[in-house]
Amino acid sequence: MPVRVFFARCVLLLLMFVAISPNARLLPQTPQNLLLGTWSGEVHYGEESKLMALRFDLDKEKNAMVAFFDVPEMKFHNLGPIPVTRQGDEYKAVVFSFRLATDKRSLTGKWSFDGHDLAFELKPSPPLAESAPSPSASNIARPLWTFKTGGAVWSSPVVVEDIVYFGSSDGIIYAVNARSGKPHWQYKTAGPVMGRPASDGPYLYAPSDDGYLYKLERKSGRLVWRFDTHGGAVPRELPNPKSPTYDYLASAATVFNGTVYIGSADKKLYAVDAKTGRERWHFDTQNIVRSTPAVADGMVVIGSYDHNVYAVDAKSGALRWKFDTLRPVVSSPLFSDGTIFIGSRSSDFFALGAATGRVKWKYFYWSSWVESSARLHNGILYVGSSDYQQLFAIDAVSGRRIWNVNVDGSAWSTPAVTDEAVYIGVVGVDGYMINHHGSFYAVDRATGAVAWRFPMNVIPGAFCYGVASSPAVHKDLVFFGGLDGTFYAFRTSPIPKH
Repeated sequence: MPVRVFFARCVLLLLMFVAISPNARLLPQTPQNLLLGTWSGEVHYGEESKLMALRFDLDKEKNAMVAFFDVPEMKFHNLGPIPVTRQGDEYKAVVFSFRLATDKRSLTGKWSFDGHDLAFELKPSPPLAESAPSPSASNIARPLWTFKTGGAVWSSPVVVEDIVYFGSSDGIIYAVNARSGKPHWQYKTAGPVMGRPASDGPYLYAPSDDGYLYKLERKSGRLVWRFDTHGGAVPRELPNPKSPTYDYLASAATVFNGTVYIGSADKKLYAVDAKTGRERWHFDTQNIVRSTPAVADGMVVIGSYDHNVYAVDAKSGALRWKFDTLRPVVSSPLFSDGTIFIGSRSSDFFALGAATGRVKWKYFYWSSWVESSARLHNGILYVGSSDYQQLFAIDAVSGRRIWNVNVDGSAWSTPAVTDEAVYIGVVGVDGYMINHHGSFYAVDRATGAVAWRFPMNVIPGAFCYGVASSPAVHKDLVFFGGLDGTFYAFRTSPIPKH
C-alpha cells in the first residue's frame, strides 16, 4: 500500500484510540525513559520473517513519545513519527502494540493491520542500515520506435495482425503499425481512455472515462455501437499525495460466447449483447469496479473496491458466491483449472476455489498492496507488487515463492510472459517517503535475473512517472505505454538461453 495512506490511517486510528480510551496517557517524558533508542529483531508471518526495527524518540514540541519504523527489505526506513501511548503495561503506536519485558531487555508485541497480526520480539540495537541500492546502470535498452500521444498512457495495449491498439488520457483510441510505429487510424472519445482495448475477431471493444464502451471495426476504426456504462459521471481520483483511492485502472471488456462483460465506476458489472450493444443484465456491487472480468465454467468473476471478489452466473448475473478480502480489489482475476488467482489491497494474493470462493492458499505481501494481476506460464504465476517493489514468481499449486526480484518501484502493471522472459512496467513517485523509480524491466523467467531495463525520467510537477501500462508481446517485440505520454516498442532480445 502507499505509505502515505498507511500513516494517514495510523493517525486516524490514533485519534479513535485516544477518544475511546480515557485512561490512556502519554509516556512520561524523561531522558531516562527506557524505550528511547533503536530496538530491532524479527517480525513473523507463518514461517516467514523479516528484520524490523522501532526507534523511539521524544517530540519535545508536543511533549510526547514517538516511534519510527524500519523494515529494510521493504525499503521502509525511518517512517514516522508515530505517536506512542501507554495503557497499563501495554504500549501502543497505532498499528503496533507491545510490552517491555520485566528485565527491560526486550519488547514483544504485534503489528496488526487488515486482519493480520504479525508477532515480533525486539532488543536494543544500533540503527539499521538502509535498504539495498537501486539496480545498476548496466543493460540499459533503447526503444525500436516511439509514438507520442497527447496525454499520459495508462492504458495497456493489445496487438493483432501487426497492429497495436491502445488508449491515452488524451481521449483517443490509437491503432499503430507494430513494426514501424506509424499511425493506422485513431478514434476520439469524450474522455480519457484508461482501459485496455479488447479484440474479438474483426472488432475492438474499448472503454472510455466518458462512460461508454465502444465497439469499433478493428481494421478501420469505424464505430459499430457504443454502450453507456453510466460510469462517466463518477469522478476519477488519480494517484496524488492526498489520495486514499489511487483510482488509475479501468475495467477492460471480456468477450465470451457473444456477450461482452465489463465493470464500471457506477459499481456494476454489465453483460452486453456483442452484436447489438444492448444490456442483457447487470450485477450490483457496493463500490466502483476497475477489475477486468474473467469468464469460465459458466460464471463471471470480478473484484470491486467494496473489498469483495464476486462470482456470478454468466447467463443470468445471479450471485454464486462472494469473498471478502477486507480491502479494495482492483486487480483482475486469473482463472485456471478450477482456481481463481487475484490480489487485494489487504496485502494478500489469493488462490480461491472457483466453485466455492474458499481460500486454497494465500501469499502475504507484508503490508504492500497487490495491484498487479497475475499471469500463468508452465504452472508458475508471475505478479508484481506496490510498495514491496518486487516481481514474484509463485508456484500455482502450493503458493510457494520460487524467486523475486527488486524492480525499484511500484510494479502495478500485469506482466507479459514468454518462454524466456517476464516483462513488467514500474511506477516511480517523486518525493515519496520511500524511493520509487519508474522503469520497464525484462527479467529472465528461469532465474529472476534482470536481463535489461529502460529507466524513465521524472515528469516535472507530476506525482507519478514511469510505466503503469501492462505490456504486450507480439513476435519479437514488446509494447507498453508511458506516463510521459509516449508509447514504446522494444525488441524482446537479448534474453539469455539456458
